[in-house]
Amino acid sequence: MRFMQTLLLVSIAAAIGAAHGLAQEESKLAVPHSVVGCWSKHVPALSVGTSAGVWLIRIKSNGAFAAYTPGSRKCDSYSDFTSHVSINSGRLTIGHVPICASNGVYALKASPKSFTLHTVADKACPARAALLAGIWKRKT
Repeated sequence: MRFMQTLLLVSIAAAIGAAHGLAQEESKLAVPHSVVGCWSKHVPALSVGTSAGVWLIRIKSNGAFAAYTPGSRKCDSYSDFTSHVSINSGRLTIGHVPICASNGVYALKASPKSFTLHTVADKACPARAALLAGIWKRKT
C-alpha cells in the first residue's frame, strides 16, 4: 500500500514538473502581444525586383509571419512570403524566406502603436534586412 502511495506521489510530481516545463517552453516561444498584429512600413525598391511602396507584415502570437507586397490593403490577403519569428531578450529572429536560407536577427523595440527593428545579424540577406529594418506602424 505504501509503495502505491509513493508511486502515485512520484507520478503526480513528475506530471506537474513536465507541465511546468512545457509552460516555460511555450512562454519562451510565444510572441509578445505588443508585436502581434498587422503592421505597415514604406520600403524603398528592393534588389530582388520589388518596387518601392508600403509593405504589410502580419505576426501571430505563435510566431507565424507573413509579408504582403505594396498594393495590399489588409493582412488577410494572399501573402508574398511566409516565415516564422521568435522573440527573446529584445531580439527578433526570423527564419528562412524564399530568397534567404539563413535566419536573421534584429534588435526589437516595441510600443503600443509601432515597433522598430535594427539589423543585428543578417549579412547573408540584404534584401530581407532592407525590408525589415526600420519603424513598423500598427495597421488599423
